[in-house]
Amino acid sequence: MCGRFINLNTVEKINKIFSINNLDNIKYNISYNISPSQLTLIITNSKFLKIEKAIWGFNFYDKQRNLEKKIINSRLETIEKKILFKDSFEKRKCIIPANGYYEWSLQNNIKIPYFIHIPEKETIYFAGIWRYLNIKENTLKVFSIITKPANKLLINIHHRMPAILSFDESNEFLENNNPDYLKDTKSSIDEYFEFFKVSKFVNNPMNNSYECIKPIN
Repeated sequence: MCGRFINLNTVEKINKIFSINNLDNIKYNISYNISPSQLTLIITNSKFLKIEKAIWGFNFYDKQRNLEKKIINSRLETIEKKILFKDSFEKRKCIIPANGYYEWSLQNNIKIPYFIHIPEKETIYFAGIWRYLNIKENTLKVFSIITKPANKLLINIHHRMPAILSFDESNEFLENNNPDYLKDTKSSIDEYFEFFKVSKFVNNPMNNSYECIKPIN
């Protein structure tokens, strides 16, 4: 799964990478600890590429338990079958710029946080879907990160991982109407992931500094 990530890209940098001109005066501060319910950058492709700010997590009302839940990840294997995700996957794809993410490994009943990235913390892109927080207002967007089974490098940390794409693959994902694109594609960066343990400082979503990704022994 993916429960926290970092984004060290400014709006200006993303604009240069994708040659996007409709910035709409978006203000965004880099973050070392993006958590559910927070705003971050996404890139959408409704006729043209656009950088936007969106809240992480779909709201879902559980009638059986009579409570509202926030769904932050959507499983690739079932995304076309789930009512909550199906329409967005067909019509409202997005990518989420990141420079790595955190995962917690359960060891001797203790959760150990790891930071996962590619060399030099280069920018990667999570495949995602979006929808409007309030469909009647059509303003603020929310998003969910698509996840898949972990690859051989990461399986010992957690059995799930985000669907992570390179720059070229992220463009292809946004433009491709083939629903099986992610299932059929093995990312070119899949073999380059690196990881190391970090301190439990990252556990608190209020902590947002380089300390979050500082390696520990």
